[in-house]
Amino acid sequence: MIKQLSRDRQRLLAFALLFLCIVLVLAAIFAPLINAATSANDRIEDLQFKLLRYKRIAAGKGQVLQYLDRLKTEQGDQNHFSDRATPALASADLQQLIKKVVVDAGGRLLSTQVVPETEEDHFIKTSVKVQMSGDTMALRNVLYDIETARPMLIIDNLTIRAISARRDPRTRKLLPSNELNVNFDVSGYIRTLQN
Repeated sequence: MIKQLSRDRQRLLAFALLFLCIVLVLAAIFAPLINAATSANDRIEDLQFKLLRYKRIAAGKGQVLQYLDRLKTEQGDQNHFSDRATPALASADLQQLIKKVVVDAGGRLLSTQVVPETEEDHFIKTSVKVQMSGDTMALRNVLYDIETARPMLIIDNLTIRAISARRDPRTRKLLPSNELNVNFDVSGYIRTLQN
């Protein structure tokens, strides 16, 4: 079929094929370079955007530090943590508070047991295991008074059991009882010197 074309047309077809081969070779060479350059430009733009954002954040550092200082001051003013120097003193205060709260609520404090302190982040956690008895109103008042106390206290591991009804010695009938046996842990925190 090519032999049927005129000589001029054969030359033109040869030049077209040569030109097409040159274009394909150049495209194979320069396409990855162009893609790499485009990718590098996109990466540069992304990094410039991040740099600008970080510069804005760094410029606001003074405001953030002032805000942090204000929060620390407010936190100290709110009495969230015990101001006692040692965990033993903080635990003793905690036991006295629990005793007062239970008695004031009309319950009976059966026992308190100090749990060894633990360190959590920059705080020392002091805990006391409590066993008390009382009716539902006394329990409600105890829980409310502990949860709203300052320094801040946390109640964990709450277990409530009804005390069995007793029999009347004369009539041998069961006497209704609304007494509860309650066990729970109360924890408070002391700030360490690192904070």
